[in-house]
Amino acid sequence: MVLTDYEKALLNGDHGPEAKQLMEIMLKVVEVNGADGLVEVRHIMIGNTAMLSIGGKTGINFLERLADAGIRFRVPAFTNVVSMDINQWQKIGIPKEYAEAQLRGVEAWARLGAIPSCSCMPFICGDIPKLGDHVAYADSAPVIFSNSYFGARGNRESDLICLAGAICGRVPNFGYHLDENRLGQILVDVKAEIRDESDYDVLGYHVGRIVKDKVPVFKNLDKNISTQAFIQLGAALAATGTVSLFHCLEITPEVRLNPYLYGEKNVTEKIEVTDEDMKNTYREMNTTTESKIDLVFIGCPHCTVEKVKHIANVLDGKKISKDVEVWVSVPSVVRELALRAGDVQKIERTGAKVLSDTCAITVPAALRYQNMATDSGKAQVYMSDLGLNVRFGTVEQCLEAAVKGYWEVNNA
Repeated sequence: MVLTDYEKALLNGDHGPEAKQLMEIMLKVVEVNGADGLVEVRHIMIGNTAMLSIGGKTGINFLERLADAGIRFRVPAFTNVVSMDINQWQKIGIPKEYAEAQLRGVEAWARLGAIPSCSCMPFICGDIPKLGDHVAYADSAPVIFSNSYFGARGNRESDLICLAGAICGRVPNFGYHLDENRLGQILVDVKAEIRDESDYDVLGYHVGRIVKDKVPVFKNLDKNISTQAFIQLGAALAATGTVSLFHCLEITPEVRLNPYLYGEKNVTEKIEVTDEDMKNTYREMNTTTESKIDLVFIGCPHCTVEKVKHIANVLDGKKISKDVEVWVSVPSVVRELALRAGDVQKIERTGAKVLSDTCAITVPAALRYQNMATDSGKAQVYMSDLGLNVRFGTVEQCLEAAVKGYWEVNNA
């Protein structure tokens, strides 16, 4: 494997022990995976300095030492969510000491040359890969979205590989970077009627458990599927399986360019998804029969501006129950646009909060609650794992529960 002079200098420790460690880790990943050397990347999302993550203060200290050594990113690097709203951390009960530590991490990102988007959806913030671009994203949701929606090429990378990639501009060349691993493997014939965005979460939740790490090819999806629904389908697939790429016949770019190669050639199995499958999965995703709700969370992955407007319209003129906390998570750029449109004001007049930079999955304050309602398949998986009882349903059902303070039994 041929290294650039800069990579050799990093490996020799010329730019500090932290950069040397990152290069050593990346080369070990090349070795373990039998990668074909390194490939240049054009888009990166680094993470995770969220204080609730495994990195915590240790990760923040590591970033600061990199910046102190003069390291600067060579590739546009957007950043993943942090564990609080940078400007509104007091509103969700974050202690000052905790907030100050988290802000140190954001500052270290900026010193390294990152774009501090603090969102799990960098595409909404301006990071738009084109067909065939190699990418490295430190979160399952943007990986599957970029691979599938744009036809970009990337694996589910660790935080450290993305950080190393931002520094040297290359990552290990294996997996979904290679043509032969991008072919469809399981045909998913959708017989069920798909109406709401939450139906796509249910579809992804159900199919992810079946296909695991294979590449599904969806048949009979609506050609006019919204971007938000596509995001939610992918995030749910990646949460219940380890799916990093899917194709949709007549929709996604690679299978449209070559339906045989990506949609038929390597398909060895076919499954059908029926209305009964969807109904059963909806039921399974409701992990409790408890009707009382104390947290409603919408925005995992982060909401688009169109979804924020929809939420504002649903809540218009209503009041959130005093016993319920409502968080709508968005990228900061979406919050700014929604402020200009008056949608944030409309939502917050009801008592709900529109939070940027963060996600309930990474906010420690979320652990104060017991019974959550969400329209997100990904949040359902992670928040259940964190010990919360979860009611799953449409945006409208979740917001109705927020206003009433309880989940209607016939919404189960």
